[in-house]
Amino acid sequence: MKRAWPGIIFLCIAFVTRLPILHRSVLDWDESLYFLMAQAWLHGHLPYTTIWDNKPPGIYAIFAFFQALIPGVEAIRIAAVICTGTLAWAVSAVTQTLSDCPRASWAAGGLMILGLLSNDGLSSNAEPFMDCFTILAILAVLRDSPSWVAGALLGCGFMVKYVCAVEILVVLALLWYRRRSVRAILEGLAAAALPLITVTLLYFFSGKLSLWWECGIASNFRRAEVPYVPGAILAAATQQCERWGTLYLSAGWAALRAKPKDTPVWFLPAWLIATLIGAAGAKSFYDHYFLEVLPPLCVGSGLLLARFERRWPFQLAAFALLASLPFKAGSLALSQASGPDPQRIAARELRLAKAKSLYVFDSQPILYALTNLSAPTYYVFPSELVGNTLAKVAGVDPVKEVRRILQKKPQYIALNSWPRDKKRTNGLVYAEMNEALEAHYALWRHISGGIDIYKRK
Repeated sequence: MKRAWPGIIFLCIAFVTRLPILHRSVLDWDESLYFLMAQAWLHGHLPYTTIWDNKPPGIYAIFAFFQALIPGVEAIRIAAVICTGTLAWAVSAVTQTLSDCPRASWAAGGLMILGLLSNDGLSSNAEPFMDCFTILAILAVLRDSPSWVAGALLGCGFMVKYVCAVEILVVLALLWYRRRSVRAILEGLAAAALPLITVTLLYFFSGKLSLWWECGIASNFRRAEVPYVPGAILAAATQQCERWGTLYLSAGWAALRAKPKDTPVWFLPAWLIATLIGAAGAKSFYDHYFLEVLPPLCVGSGLLLARFERRWPFQLAAFALLASLPFKAGSLALSQASGPDPQRIAARELRLAKAKSLYVFDSQPILYALTNLSAPTYYVFPSELVGNTLAKVAGVDPVKEVRRILQKKPQYIALNSWPRDKKRTNGLVYAEMNEALEAHYALWRHISGGIDIYKRK
């Protein structure tokens, strides 16, 4: 029981810090898609059969597990709490193993919880769940657990998000350094392959192997061909400095100067570089991509704090300095995410009106789950039809698909009432929608918070 206390404490802290947003139905676009995909899976439909996406199925499996236990959207909020608590504990344990400094390890875990309040870390995105598997694999290697344990964890992380692949190479290198055994590496690789083999067999025996290949694998090669967004690198770097700048500085120092216990000096910088490559790999630099970098940042910060082990006032002051920017960013994110939930309000209005059909054009697709109405399209995620990138990845003609949906004469259409970004959206698709709205629909409700609902005349 004594060994369980740190995990319990971190879990409680994670719950308290996220208490203000546990009621929110949606905090990020992606989690709505994962929720709907998992919901369909629980209803007997394998991922990709009724909804298109290009993520591997690990994140849907996690969502489905929690949705099977907890009714409603609250399931993914609890999942995020457990994920956050687990990450904080694992970061603390890795820091303790590398530094032998209890205060520094607790501080590193605390920074992990604090950091996850910003960069879209409040939402149930794929990156923190992937991080859980990768850092638990690192901990397994450092604690000399069987190599298949670390391998299985890495395989699970890979099936949550493919960018885990670069970190897998670093962890395998660490495994080789500690074991110097070809057999250990082979066992780790075999165990890492099991999740992928399992998924492949599942689709093979379901007669859907080509669908799994097209959505789960081939589409990601098309995604990799997307060019860098102009100015995105500078904007992302500026944003990261504002939110986690102190953590980047401390982790950079640790990568160059720290000498972790019983671990090669190259491990921390290699791990940090691997996560940065993963974050930049998709070339679009969304906030939540950088959540992959947070574990090595916090471990590196813990190693810096361990330098002040015998001078606790300096250690406390250093921790306050390191936490300053993440605290400021996290407080802002919490304040922005608190308050009324426009999606729940919109869903309540639609339920009271006994809506028979709904098309969520460019608003949050979680409305389908909140209203228990079926999506009229395979391409549920709005960006797949209204954006300029995902339509090519999905292999869909967006104008043709929107026209087909409108021919079904949906009773209600939900739109985002905020001004659209014309550089990132398809003007032809919006022209098609505006023409239909003008001819056949009238504004029915404006929901404060960014939702306009139109009803067919």
